[in-house]
Amino acid sequence: MGQKYIYVAFLSTPYKMGEFIRKATGFSYNHAAISLSPKMKYLFSFSRHYKNAPFYGGFNRESVLRYKRKRKTASVKICAVPVSEEQYLKAKKCLEYFEEHSEDYLYNMISAAWFPFKTRVRIKHSYTCVEFVSEMLRRYSDVPELENKKFLTIKELCGFLEKYKIYEGSAERFLEKAGWETDSFPEEKGKWFYWKKTALNNGKLIFRFLKREK
Repeated sequence: MGQKYIYVAFLSTPYKMGEFIRKATGFSYNHAAISLSPKMKYLFSFSRHYKNAPFYGGFNRESVLRYKRKRKTASVKICAVPVSEEQYLKAKKCLEYFEEHSEDYLYNMISAAWFPFKTRVRIKHSYTCVEFVSEMLRRYSDVPELENKKFLTIKELCGFLEKYKIYEGSAERFLEKAGWETDSFPEEKGKWFYWKKTALNNGKLIFRFLKREK
């Protein structure tokens, strides 16, 4: 069957939120996602659901088209983490589960807000992009540096995976055959829709935060 890999992509997204995060962290990349294919037509991560709703997020199958905005195209660093056939199949099954239950999974805004304090706030069915990628690698790969790590910055995760790097440059090379498929990111909705969804989503997150086990 040949060697299997989990592909990890670090991206500098071409939107204001991405620019803000990069300035705040002083690091080149602000988003992390994974794919099981080197073609990178789509990736999996925790991110915004719609382009115009930056605070309404959760689990997404992301089209790589997300990373081109007008004349700006994201820079990307791709790392191919080798895994066994069993690990690969388990990771695939896990991603399928996330997709089937995507409505239950929320972007962890609270944990993201606590980033300056170098603390991860664990909330059921909630992740930031870095928390999600790190968790997938802990479960389905053998990267020793990730063991027993309670908190990771995107810079630290990127550093741990440096030895697996296979590409660094523009994401343009992956755009040619990409389509939006099931990704809702480009859909235009009214402001009330975005406000309502953002409020409901983050209301659920706060409720889970208050009910979580200490």
